[in-house]
Amino acid sequence: MSLGLVLVKIILTTVGVIAVVVGLAYLARRREKTLPPAIFIGAGITAVLADAALVFSSGVAPSPPQTVLNWIEVGAYCGASFLLLKAIDLFIIGDYLIGRKGTYIPDVVRTLILFTGLTAATLVILRLVMNINVIALVALPTVATAVVGVALRDTLVRFFSGIALGKMVRVGDWISVLDREGVVTDIGFGHLTLLTREHDHVALPNNTVIQAGLINYSRPTTTHICSVTVEAAYHTPPSQVCAVLVEAALAVEGVLPEPKPVALVSSFNDSGVQYRLRFSVNDYSLHPLIESQVRSYVWNAFQRNGIEIPFPQRVVHASTGAAPEQMARRSDQIVSHLAAVDFLAVLAPEQIEVLAQDATIQKFLPGERVVRQGEAGQELYIILDGTAEVRVQQDGRSMTVATLQKGQFFGEMSLLTGEPRSATVVAATPLRVVVVGKQGLSRVTQEDGRVIDRIGEVVARRQLATAAAKEQLAREGATVAVANQTRSLTERIRRFLWGGTTV
Repeated sequence: MSLGLVLVKIILTTVGVIAVVVGLAYLARRREKTLPPAIFIGAGITAVLADAALVFSSGVAPSPPQTVLNWIEVGAYCGASFLLLKAIDLFIIGDYLIGRKGTYIPDVVRTLILFTGLTAATLVILRLVMNINVIALVALPTVATAVVGVALRDTLVRFFSGIALGKMVRVGDWISVLDREGVVTDIGFGHLTLLTREHDHVALPNNTVIQAGLINYSRPTTTHICSVTVEAAYHTPPSQVCAVLVEAALAVEGVLPEPKPVALVSSFNDSGVQYRLRFSVNDYSLHPLIESQVRSYVWNAFQRNGIEIPFPQRVVHASTGAAPEQMARRSDQIVSHLAAVDFLAVLAPEQIEVLAQDATIQKFLPGERVVRQGEAGQELYIILDGTAEVRVQQDGRSMTVATLQKGQFFGEMSLLTGEPRSATVVAATPLRVVVVGKQGLSRVTQEDGRVIDRIGEVVARRQLATAAAKEQLAREGATVAVANQTRSLTERIRRFLWGGTTV
């Protein structure tokens, strides 16, 4: 064989090996992975052995003994078989079956397939190149087989346990096993590796995990039911406490609306009634944080609704000199915000003081509902701090129509006439509001019935001004409408506040 032809074959062989490696590298990069060093090493050795076999067999260089030449050829063919099997593994198993079809094949099984295929290829190559009786090679003496089996028993058990684990868990799942909880980072031949919440890596033998059993929080679904317990005083009805607990849980980000949270009466203790609040989350890794948030929202909801969390011991409160000053500042703050409301500004200062005595300050956390569309109400809300979103629901769809800031108010028609809420208002940020109820306004209007006429006129003018802007009413028609609207509205306010009596 001429030297030129040998060089051509060497070049083609080397280019072919390089092309295979480049293709594998491109596929691995597309799947955001890197090729293992074994592929580059195997490709280099294969190219060198194949080129050497071409050179020696062509006669352009002194040929080594036939046995050595045969082993060089065996090594070259085995290297080519390895690259071919690895290409099949990446292209067919990795890219097509796993990447496109979504079939789950554990890494342990892929490695077993590669090892089995390479072993079979090596036996065939030995038979064809060196004419070795592979049956005799495989059939080891019985005693040697028994010794090897005993020596590798634990390794084989862990290996096949790893294959069984591939059907139960996958990398990325959150599991609990042997009092250890964490996310699975690797399922190897002998061990399963967890990354705990404390960022510690824990390696557990595969067979031990199979025998001990595990809890998988990520399969078959990622939904997980959490629960928190809380006590409330005996004087609050359990039905009210359960409703407040469910409402608080639904406001927390990360709590799923379905299945809906459930509050249960757990037990009757010495200090109070114990409740268990159950709710579902979609990300188990965040459940400690979400449970903490739920407890915070429950505490805030209890404070807002006057539900007491009882103490197991006697509590003595000592009065301080700063309390009266704090109460005075709080009262002044409420008075100033009441006076800023247009229809309450018609009240005399002493009447606003009376109204402020019955007013309360409530706090809402982000996501908590202040009022709900369609529900009955008798309160006016004035924003002290934070922002709130006004949402209108129609035909099963909810849309945010306005954002309310500090100093703005909502719910005036429910306070004045008892009308159902026309929209849902939800806290967008930590929210603090002044709440004015029907009782305080009734006290003021009972003392001075003319107040209703003045309030009715202010509200009527505001409503008609809005309607006029939208519908471009004529100025003459608006004047007549104000009088009619005032009479109608003041009569509705009088009936609601005085229970149908007239003065």
